Amino acid sequence: MTWTKIGETPEVVLHVNRNAVEKDDAIRRVWEMQDLKIADPDGVMSRRYMNEYDCQYKMHRISQMDSFSGPSLTGKKLFTVEEPGYWKKIPPYGLFTLTYIWLCK
Repeated sequence: MTWTKIGETPEVVLHVNRNAVEKDDAIRRVWEMQDLKIADPDGVMSRRYMNEYDCQYKMHRISQMDSFSGPSLTGKKLFTVEEPGYWKKIPPYGLFTLTYIWLCK
């Protein structure tokens, strides 16, 4: 996967794989990677997941997530979650807003 930085906060850097966007009517699917600047309580420093965006209703849900102990998907794979999460509204000023704008506008 080819990762492109799309945004950053004091806690995390968000990357997307611009070369593999899937479109299905108002739904867009893209692989994203988060690089955490400080490990979370479970020791996770990075994660990769499929994020689905509903361009019509401004919602998203995450599935197929792998979490790693090192930056940029390195180190030990700590967790894998296969099942999709619930659809959630995209917060107006969060990192996912940047991907939503890029995919849906």
